[in-house]
This record gives sequence, C-alpha cells and structure tokens, in this order.
Amino acid sequence: MVFMNKKSLVALGALVTVVSPAFAQQPTPPSASFGPSIGIFMPSSSEIRKDLGSGAFQIGFGATGVSRPSEGSITPSLSLIVAKGNSNSLYIVPYTFGYEYHFGVDNSSEFLPYIRPFAGVAYYDYSITDTAGSHFGVKRLGGTAGLEAGFQIGSKIRVSAKYNFFTPSSGFDFDGLSLSATYALFSL
Repeated sequence: MVFMNKKSLVALGALVTVVSPAFAQQPTPPSASFGPSIGIFMPSSSEIRKDLGSGAFQIGFGATGVSRPSEGSITPSLSLIVAKGNSNSLYIVPYTFGYEYHFGVDNSSEFLPYIRPFAGVAYYDYSITDTAGSHFGVKRLGGTAGLEAGFQIGSKIRVSAKYNFFTPSSGFDFDGLSLSATYALFSL
C-alpha cells in the first residue's frame, strides 16, 4: 500500500473536513452537532492484552446527528486511544469518515438508534516489548475500518459501541471494541 507523507495526509484530512460540509445539501435546521467523546477501548488480541492490559482510555471528537428523521449523512470522527502497561505504551489516532443511518421516523422521539460503517487512516505510535522479549518501537500510518452502532438521546448525547479493524503492524493486531459517550457542544 502506498502512503503519502504525514504532512500531506494531515493537510488532506483537514481540507476534506472543512470543505465537505460546504458541498453537502443541508436542511434548514442544523444537520450535525460536534463535541468531545470519552470512552474505553478493549483490544481483541490476547497478545496486546498481555502486553498492555485489557482496557485503554479513549478520547476524541465526533458528530451527533440533529435532523430527524434523517436519511443518513457522512460524518467525521477523530479519536486518541491510549494504553500503557507493563512498561509498554500504545497511542493510536484514527481519523475516519462514515455514513450514519438513523432508524425510526418519529420527529418527536428523544431516542434515536443508528449505525455507522466507517473507514479512514490511523497513526500508530507504540513501544512494546512482547511476551517473547522482542522490542518494537514504531511510528507509522495505517488504515482502519469498522462499524459503529448506538443511540442518540435528544440532540446532545450519544452513546455508542464501535469495532475498529486496524492494519496489523510488527505482527501486532490492534483491533478492538470501543464503548463511548459524546456530548454535542456546537452545531453546523
């Protein structure tokens, strides 16, 4: 897989994030709200759980849909996964876009379930000595994809479960399940 240099990739991601809402056809009310997200990340790999522990901290910035009913929209998400344990450390920064589909058609409902398949890029920064005693210190870009499902309460709070598939690196499998909550602070 051919990767652009890091500066070009970050610039492209920022440009897409800023420009894409300008081209989207938005209804009169705001179509999305954005705000901080906090949660936990649970790695699937037994090797990663042995090397770093069974849970990691996750913070980020994501979107919550406002329009109801919604036929769906493309939404960005940026997060930071931090795991430290057994003198090892792991930082993963996934930046994704996904198509969010809302279930239900009742405009007055305060509870709105949704699904969001997504794909994007991920930056890895880790220093891990595996159980065999081999040390790996790596900083690189990779890919990520997965599926998020959850529900929105009103127009401000979102609770979700998300499974990320990450590009393997140095023989490590960083795939895992995230449980998080997002609170909308501003709307577009």
